[in-house]
Amino acid sequence: MKKILLLILLIFPILVHAEDITSSSTILVGESSNFTKLRDGNENIYSVIEKDKEIKITNDSEIYGLYIIYELKAVEGKIRANDKEMIIGNKGYLHEYININSQLGYTKEIIITYNDSVKIGEIYVLGAGELPEFVEVWEDAHTEADLLLFSTHSDDEQLFFAGLIPYYIAKGANVEVVYFTNHNDNPRRLHEQIHGLYKVGLRNYPVIGFVPDAYSETLAGALSNLERAGYKEDDAIKFMVTMIRRFKPLVVVGHDEAGEYSHGQHILCTDVLKKALDLTQNEEYDTESINTYGKWDTPKTYLHLYKDNPIIMNYDEPLDYFNGLTAYEVSKLGYKEHHSQQYTWFTKWLTGVDQNGNGTPFKSATEITKYSPLNYGLYRTTVGLDENKNDMFENLTLRKDIKEEEETEENKTTNKTTTKKDEKEKDYSLLIKYTIYATPILLILVVVLIILKKKNKKIQP
Repeated sequence: MKKILLLILLIFPILVHAEDITSSSTILVGESSNFTKLRDGNENIYSVIEKDKEIKITNDSEIYGLYIIYELKAVEGKIRANDKEMIIGNKGYLHEYININSQLGYTKEIIITYNDSVKIGEIYVLGAGELPEFVEVWEDAHTEADLLLFSTHSDDEQLFFAGLIPYYIAKGANVEVVYFTNHNDNPRRLHEQIHGLYKVGLRNYPVIGFVPDAYSETLAGALSNLERAGYKEDDAIKFMVTMIRRFKPLVVVGHDEAGEYSHGQHILCTDVLKKALDLTQNEEYDTESINTYGKWDTPKTYLHLYKDNPIIMNYDEPLDYFNGLTAYEVSKLGYKEHHSQQYTWFTKWLTGVDQNGNGTPFKSATEITKYSPLNYGLYRTTVGLDENKNDMFENLTLRKDIKEEEETEENKTTNKTTTKKDEKEKDYSLLIKYTIYATPILLILVVVLIILKKKNKKIQP
């Protein structure tokens, strides 16, 4: 039996999960092994690694990869092994997977240094095989987005926009998430939002805004909080304009104008978004982002709970992309990653059950009646009004489909050209063929004619 299992593992190595070899690895910072926080399994407890301080990691087995959890931000650094080196931390990902083997080759020892002081929560050392489920492999933000979601806080994307991200990811859309505020004063929430996004299928890293989280119940209160933080309304508008120009979305989605439950920052987020939409084509506004990204006119903009031109989304259909789970069910899993928020009223609002198990579990997104994540309105359009009223991309084509159509047309043109060329070559080939066959016949005819002519001459009196 063991031989059979070994044979299976040799034939199908990709099915083998990479071993987490952190516990059997030696991790030294400088000459010290006292940095136990780097490997205690708690990403919210950090160690400070000073600039140029060497982190030396060794293992008796080959080190294939690393998974590093930073605190507030990554810092650029490098990994050295086998007289080679690779840059890390330059992407800005809080959770960074590094493929050691592909870039540095076979190694049992690596050395990490950073260009500045950095706070690290965890370092996981990984062996060969398929990556463990907890490892997140992030990609850069999209160059162009089909759907651009402006979420005010960490968790709003899983609550008031529940179902939206997994629904359109399952349909092949390029989804990009931009957060209006940050939680730099509470790094735990930064990690929860990253985990939550990955759980619902997002792989392209989000953008996290500069506005500090602060509570108010009115637009005036939110503007006051913004000014207290040292910013002006135009700073927020410029941020929105830059994001829209950068990602060139086909669809933009924003919060309820009334802030769902009257949260001032939700209100402010949508208020500045509406103003930004009128400025993204203005060549005189924010020339810096114009020079970098050019101008853009968003074809369609939807606001949550907007009354005009309403649409109702369906997040209760099973999705093959998520192994039969519905978009609503996937978003509930995403929200579970927000551990610090489970005590809030949001939990029962989304799931029907509070953190203590009180209530009746919702089986469908339609059971959420107040602030329903299914209800949107078409705030702005350059491609006409919706008729079916159940899809944000009605009258639009996803970029992947545009690319496929272009490739199809290109193939048709290529095929036409190839066909004409083939026909010419075929005609030429037939001409040569007929010439080859006809030449001997013609020669025989010529010979016959000559013989006949000679005979005619002989029989003449």
